[in-house]
Amino acid sequence: MLPESIRSLIVDEQARQGNRFVDHPDFEAYLAKLADRAEILSDCLAGRCRGLVAFYCNDESTRRAFITLVLVDPRDRGQGIGKALVACVLDMVKQRGFTSCGLEVDEQNDAAHAMYRSMGFRLAETRAGKHLLEISL
Repeated sequence: MLPESIRSLIVDEQARQGNRFVDHPDFEAYLAKLADRAEILSDCLAGRCRGLVAFYCNDESTRRAFITLVLVDPRDRGQGIGKALVACVLDMVKQRGFTSCGLEVDEQNDAAHAMYRSMGFRLAETRAGKHLLEISL
């Protein structure tokens, strides 16, 4: 089960974006999968989650990690929280011997694209309105 502060942040963002933030047919199943299988790095202060990165670091055959969710509370955007959390995840997976990391981002999310480009992510593939970005570690 996800901690309430993390769950609340994701649920609130899903509502803010008209149920389009998490592109999954069963939102509750997606949350359960995150709780069961993903690692989550978060920035919480006084019981409130300001931002989080959910990622998978379990593909031993390809040594490729995958970031499945990056979210910063709207009240805390523009402070570098997302970039700092992603940088921490990249350091963690590199220390574990992983050699690359991928993520998907909506084609229209210019702010996310700018952040990921500034960190060294490159476009690997485009599919169904999403860009698959990758970085070598």
